[in-house]
Amino acid sequence: KESGMKITPAVNQIEINPFLHRKNTIEFFKKEGVVLQSYRSLRDGKAFEDPTLVKMAEKYGRTAAQILGRWCVQNGYVFMPKSVKKERMIENAKVFDFTLSDDDMAELNSLTTPAAIETFEGLYRKCVNRDTSKDGTMDGVKMEITAD
Repeated sequence: KESGMKITPAVNQIEINPFLHRKNTIEFFKKEGVVLQSYRSLRDGKAFEDPTLVKMAEKYGRTAAQILGRWCVQNGYVFMPKSVKKERMIENAKVFDFTLSDDDMAELNSLTTPAAIETFEGLYRKCVNRDTSKDGTMDGVKMEITAD
């Protein structure tokens, strides 16, 4: 491909949740046949008090974490939440016995804001240098990305 990649990965783990749902990026990988695994599906618990999640958790008799997990499953993303607590592991696994309505999925899909995309892009640029460059410079590091 134009990036020089010779082998398409089978799976790509990227941050995916209703608050950072980068539709163009996701569509690109789906077209390439890459399975997407959601990293930070639960946003480290930072969204559990979001009014939309609270409302849906009450409606379905679930936790905010289960709503986020079910959203991933219904979108076809591999949902692998991280927890060290057994009770949360059990809770997080209970996302296969209910379905979110189309209206609720659409509402969750609308939670990504332009500000969230802008924040993501800034963090990407900061972290790509830290994690990618060999000598502290940006020489050879791809900086043009599809942020959304």
